[in-house]
Amino acid sequence: MSAKATGIFLLLLVLLAVPQAAPESDTVTCRKMKGRCSFLLCPFFERSTGTCYNGLAKCCRPFW
Repeated sequence: MSAKATGIFLLLLVLLAVPQAAPESDTVTCRKMKGRCSFLLCPFFERSTGTCYNGLAKCCRPFW
């Protein structure tokens, strides 16, 4: 095996060994912040702090 082929082979091994980090969805982020998803307006005494379901719903959290 040539030096170039060995280098390419080692590079492929490293790329396969490194785990790929997937971005966290907005719904998971909302749940981690103790929020809940609502397709309508947020209930009384709650505020909208983001989105859920890829922007289709609101993430609602209590004021306190």
